[in-house]
Amino acid sequence: MNKNDKVNLTINNYGCNAEGVALFDGQIVFVPYSLVDENIDATIIKQTSKTNLAKIDNINNPSELRIKAPCPYFEKCGGCQLQHTTYQNTIKIKTEIVQNAITNIGKINYKISSAIPSENMYHYRNKIAMPINPKTRLLGMYRPSSHKIVDIEDCLLQKNMISSLIKVFNGYLSQTKNTIYNDETKTGLLKSLVARETDNKLLVTVVINGNDLNDKNLLVDLLKQNFENFGLNLNINKLKNNVILTENFVDVFGDNKAEICENGIKYFISNQSFMQVNDEVKLEMYNAIFNEIENCYVVDAYSGAGLLSAMMAKHAKYVYGIEIVKPATELANELAKTNNIKNLKNINGDCAIELPKLMDSLNAEEKNNLTVVLDPPRKGCDKKVLDAIAKVAPQKIVYMSCDPSTLARDLKILQEQLHYNIKYIQPYDMFPQTKHVETLAVLEK
Repeated sequence: MNKNDKVNLTINNYGCNAEGVALFDGQIVFVPYSLVDENIDATIIKQTSKTNLAKIDNINNPSELRIKAPCPYFEKCGGCQLQHTTYQNTIKIKTEIVQNAITNIGKINYKISSAIPSENMYHYRNKIAMPINPKTRLLGMYRPSSHKIVDIEDCLLQKNMISSLIKVFNGYLSQTKNTIYNDETKTGLLKSLVARETDNKLLVTVVINGNDLNDKNLLVDLLKQNFENFGLNLNINKLKNNVILTENFVDVFGDNKAEICENGIKYFISNQSFMQVNDEVKLEMYNAIFNEIENCYVVDAYSGAGLLSAMMAKHAKYVYGIEIVKPATELANELAKTNNIKNLKNINGDCAIELPKLMDSLNAEEKNNLTVVLDPPRKGCDKKVLDAIAKVAPQKIVYMSCDPSTLARDLKILQEQLHYNIKYIQPYDMFPQTKHVETLAVLEK
């Protein structure tokens, strides 16, 4: 096959990005927005040494599970990959994505549970980050695998206040004289809009390539006309890269933090904070974790700002949070102090170093009833952390993952080299309509 070749394909599986997979003359072809059992005419648009990427020209026998996408931007905007099929089928697809990773990458013979669906298929996201199109002066989303912006008037994934904010901010952009940042020339003031909706409050951040916004009052007035409870601030970002937010915030109006009480813990959140985007699924997943650590001694190995550590302290005998970023550890200590948590100690340092040191200080009861909780970044666990876990040999490991491929790689090491048995692997649909899936795996010695 060569680029621009016309091919006829029958889709027989799904890839890790929820695209259809077909074989043509023994070669693998990935076809976005196709479904299993569909026969399609397609054009090869990209090639590597091992795979080919194709786009659909015609679907000769559409799947019975194919539906019309409700969003007018679907396939144009890169935000969603699965609006073209029933929600029940997206759950099946995501289950297969995780299963394929466990089987093919992890080489693990284990049948996983079906993905737990989200309560809301749409309007579930509590946060948005949208660039501004310098040509049209409208908010947008990037095209798939591109830095080109598709203008957006609404996003069906967002919670209702954020959906309204998109329209309000587009109205502001039509009135303001401020220039729009151009990524090609690296000039212009207004870069992007970041917003979070939580507890009936809207936190709004305008990212600017400068020191101030000339017509802040205009934006404040428009927000007042549409929202009862909001905070507005600016983020000064003069960087010429893809980083959205810097540490430099300037308050403009209202309170730019929201106080939340969740699982018995009071905490503050801002647009700078990390929080799962789907509140309902997050709580369901956290409850499963709490069941696993009841009356245990727990090490939270990627503890960040300490929110999960604090919540687990309500269920565990004692929790040790280990985090390498010092400001995050300081926030974790503040959180524990605010909530008067006595059975929690936050440790600043590299988990690969601090975990074995911690084990040397534990007594026999703690060592014999120890659970390690892992919530690593997308790239998975550092090999040094897995080696440290091998030396520690906890009774149980609870692993949260946002990437099935790295999860499967790490589970293979934990199972084969460290001799842990899989208790269960449970995917959660944290991100409906997209290719992404969150997974909770529990292993026992």
